[in-house]
Amino acid sequence: MSDMSLEQLLSELSHEDAPPEFDWSAPESGQFAPAVVPGTYDFIFKLREGAGVGGFDKMEYMGKKYLSVTFDAEVIQNGADPKLVTYQRVNAFKHEKVAISSLGELLRSLGLHTQLSQNAQVPEIVAVLQGASGRARGKGEACWRAYDKASGITICTAPRKRKGIKDTPWPRNADGSWQQTVAFASGGPKVYGQVEFIRYFTQKADAAS
Repeated sequence: MSDMSLEQLLSELSHEDAPPEFDWSAPESGQFAPAVVPGTYDFIFKLREGAGVGGFDKMEYMGKKYLSVTFDAEVIQNGADPKLVTYQRVNAFKHEKVAISSLGELLRSLGLHTQLSQNAQVPEIVAVLQGASGRARGKGEACWRAYDKASGITICTAPRKRKGIKDTPWPRNADGSWQQTVAFASGGPKVYGQVEFIRYFTQKADAAS
């Protein structure tokens, strides 16, 4: 036990002109700012080996099961070190109102569709993705998304507005930049968004080579 009195201890502390400020709504420790800001990026595809079975799993819709793929994207930025965006997901389910599944979009962006037979089955697709892991380069649009389980509200920089789904737009600062964190009406600390690739683009011939 110290021989110093509390008064002595307090007197020795550094004193500033203003008392310390506490942002009680700051994100909880263990959360980290997103690796990249929303935008369009080139990336290197790498299967997430620890997810599912070597990065492969299944998703179910209306009683049918479809191949799901979890991967990490090593985002390439001009003049900056690559940034790793983890746990990106696509699947082979195709809604009747869209022309291609998210998995199909990814395969085309990576240039892997040219390595598949015309009516490629799941084992062939899996093998092609395994062979391309860590090498194939794609291009996609990334957003920030934050979900509040208590209220069921999703805040996103690219809000969905289709039937049955209506996200809340992510707030911006006065200069037009994205605010770093968001708060939900249900309460609790602010949260960072999770980076999510929402669409993938076909590579130009010179970029894919």
